[in-house]
Amino acid sequence: MTKRLFAMLVMLGVTTLGCATETDDEAEDIGTQDDAVIDDMQDGLAKKLPESVQILHGDGKNFCTGVLVAPKLVLGAAHCIWGNDYKIRAPFVDKEPVVKVKKTEVLSRDNSDPSSRDLGIFVLEEAIKLDQYAIPTKIGKQADDGEKFKGVAVGRKKQERMAPLVKSKTLTIKSGKDAGYTNGLKTEYYSSGGDSGGPLFLVEDGKITHKLVGVERQPEPKKNVDWFTRIDDKSLDLIKKYK
Repeated sequence: MTKRLFAMLVMLGVTTLGCATETDDEAEDIGTQDDAVIDDMQDGLAKKLPESVQILHGDGKNFCTGVLVAPKLVLGAAHCIWGNDYKIRAPFVDKEPVVKVKKTEVLSRDNSDPSSRDLGIFVLEEAIKLDQYAIPTKIGKQADDGEKFKGVAVGRKKQERMAPLVKSKTLTIKSGKDAGYTNGLKTEYYSSGGDSGGPLFLVEDGKITHKLVGVERQPEPKKNVDWFTRIDDKSLDLIKKYK
């Protein structure tokens, strides 16, 4: 959705999610694209990253993506958190559990400011048990100093509430500070929307790890980038508060 439309909907008390935001002039390029992770950037189901989950809003329509960082904690985008009725579905866990959310908290609600931390947490009523949860990992300082990393992002195959979660092809991760995303990271453009809050994992020595370095914030196709809120001390403090 465009920022202008998003602002109008908020004023009217209506929210439409399931899409990362993009600027007004970019909306025309995206049009009615049905892909979330765009087709030529998809690299199969994210089965080896079972901590990746679907966030389902209680209205039966809206949705986002998130990641389990502990048995009862899901990290996602702050702009996905509104109202008080959510369920978390873990499609790669045995019996595909669907668990209610009992509490949420965000770091910032100012998604219009690129320097804000568009990140929040969902506290679950019941545990979702995994052998391995995402490992929140800070790479911001190294990225700001010019170091480049490799990673894989997870999002929906299509912009549909129950669409399968897929992983992207390997992406290059850089700092976002030069564009004003001082708490952000950027990759090549891989998503047309529909996967806000989707996790970004490090790839080391050619292998996908469970090291979580960011969550999807928004695509910017005209600049051929996707923006993520990076894991930093503030987000680690939020996780520790409920862990």
